Amino acid sequence: MSQNELLSLPVSANQTPSVDRWLRVSITQTDALAAIKQRLGIDVVQALKSGLCQEGEFLIYPLTFLSVEGSKKMISKVVFVLGREILVSLEPDPSPKPLRVAVSRMQRDGRDNDPFDAFAVVLQSINDATDELIDLLNEELGEALVQTNAVLHSLESNERDFGVSDVVATQVELGTVEDLLSQCIQTQLQLALVARQTLARLPQESFHLKQLYLTLIDDIEEIEEHVHFVHDRVRLLQTSNNLALSVKQNQIVKVFSVLTAVFMPALLISTYYSMNFAYMPILEWQYGEPMVIALTALLALLPLIYVKQRGLLR
Repeated sequence: MSQNELLSLPVSANQTPSVDRWLRVSITQTDALAAIKQRLGIDVVQALKSGLCQEGEFLIYPLTFLSVEGSKKMISKVVFVLGREILVSLEPDPSPKPLRVAVSRMQRDGRDNDPFDAFAVVLQSINDATDELIDLLNEELGEALVQTNAVLHSLESNERDFGVSDVVATQVELGTVEDLLSQCIQTQLQLALVARQTLARLPQESFHLKQLYLTLIDDIEEIEEHVHFVHDRVRLLQTSNNLALSVKQNQIVKVFSVLTAVFMPALLISTYYSMNFAYMPILEWQYGEPMVIALTALLALLPLIYVKQRGLLR
């Protein structure tokens, strides 16, 4: 089948149109998928469930990556089929932002005449999307860091003390961020593997792209190091947040312990005088009631004095 026959396949109305050597197909376009399977002998849908492989002259790369769409964090899985004369991608509908950015870059720079050059632009766009997501997550971690430090140092924020529910909510958010970072690490590993395999299989007519792919691999590894750094920061924050949660729970237990110690004498005295004995001499004393009140107050103050001297109220 000729290049023009493949590139003449219809694209989804919600997708950015294909460029010269890059055919973009939506997962909803069953007719186009059937045509690709018939003419290229490749089941692109089945490739979604498999790993990196090669069928004849075509390299098949299923890639899962994250991107930022407005205020949302999106995860996408795309299958790329790379050949000497064409690049085919099976995409969700609507198409992911990094692929739209890649098309814009190709059209701007005129880099759509070589499928291997186009694929390098795609990988770079996905890598840049990961970098954008990491910067956003890094900013969000700043709020969690302030809240955790506020709890640890008994500070207040916005005239309101942080409670256990706030600490637990922060821990849940950190868990979500850690999941995203783990996915980003997996994406960078996939990108590096795909870039290396593509570099090793560059055809003679595209060998001038070798330095481009080497630079791309360096960029991917740098972003991967950045992801690992932020991931370590999240783990440190999770440890600190667990410590903050323990501190808040200990404070709550300490407050109830002090209250129990203060009211225990009064409880014992009231329990004693609630007994139904036939003869209790103190009931006939003239100053029995003031004496019991004074004794109760004294016995309540003694635990407070002891706790304060031991520094347990700090």
